[in-house]
Amino acid sequence: MNKTLEKIDFVVTYLDSTDKKWQEERAKYSGENLDSRNSEARYRNMDNFQYWFRAIERYAPWVNKIHLVTWGHVPEWLDTTNPKINIVKHDDYIPKEYLPTFNSNVLDLNLDRIPGLSENFVYFNDDIFLNSKTEPSDFFKNNLPLYQYMYTPVLPVDAFNSVIFNNSLTINQLPINKKFITKKSLSIKNGAKAVLFNIYLSPLIALLKRHIGFYPTHLARPLKKEAFRELREYVSEPFDKTSQNKFRTHEDISILLLEDYLKITGRFYPCNIKKVGLYQEINDTVDYKKILESDIKLICFNDTDNTENFEKVKTQLNQALADKFSEKSSYEL
Repeated sequence: MNKTLEKIDFVVTYLDSTDKKWQEERAKYSGENLDSRNSEARYRNMDNFQYWFRAIERYAPWVNKIHLVTWGHVPEWLDTTNPKINIVKHDDYIPKEYLPTFNSNVLDLNLDRIPGLSENFVYFNDDIFLNSKTEPSDFFKNNLPLYQYMYTPVLPVDAFNSVIFNNSLTINQLPINKKFITKKSLSIKNGAKAVLFNIYLSPLIALLKRHIGFYPTHLARPLKKEAFRELREYVSEPFDKTSQNKFRTHEDISILLLEDYLKITGRFYPCNIKKVGLYQEINDTVDYKKILESDIKLICFNDTDNTENFEKVKTQLNQALADKFSEKSSYEL
């Protein structure tokens, strides 16, 4: 029997990269040596944030509150008087010694400090859309976040994997009793592929007595504030070091660390993420209408360095979103 579920807030980060004041402040700190972790694709605006809110109202009317994290700008169409909306500026929750920041990892690693944030919350980037009806149980069961437990060795294939490596290194440094093979890690609820991976890798993990990395997802993340507090106490140095970096670096840890921590401490409910969400890199060959007509609950339309014909792709995606979410929400003026 499920325990009584606590209220659930949503947190979403927003950036208007056309804001001249933001551009000026970023230029003061950026220098000329930023790598792919800080490319323009990380910052450019898709101009479709209104559809994010329309999807929330249609498919998650049960949400308690939406905390919109912003450098300072808000969309001109947003009704900030809506009682469910809380505008959170960086200096409202991030310690002053870490500001200003242009590093999304800094924004993420301090989310638990948002005033009034519920203990259980779901974190979205603004490119992750709800696409069909959801219930609180799609994110939390028995007050535990739903995660897929799937071991994946960290390979040096791109710059992003340095963060995954740092997360794994940090997890293995935790001064806690870590269980490597558990009932939850072998639960078929993770999906057959995940279970086969875990079984296949279990001899190596047992030999090393180390976690070798988890499959990273880029979808909405159910999280618990207590995980932030505990990890920040256990491994304060990586949190502080990352938070001091104005831009992403190869030394950063990321919010995926929070998921990894809840997995290894058994505070999660197994699920097959492939049945819940879709990660789709945008390009001009994608049939966005077909994807949006599916019954998948979560979709990430991710803009990457590899996106060609950006303006054309943005137009195609936004037209499909406009067709599906044609009516204004109560979150709009």
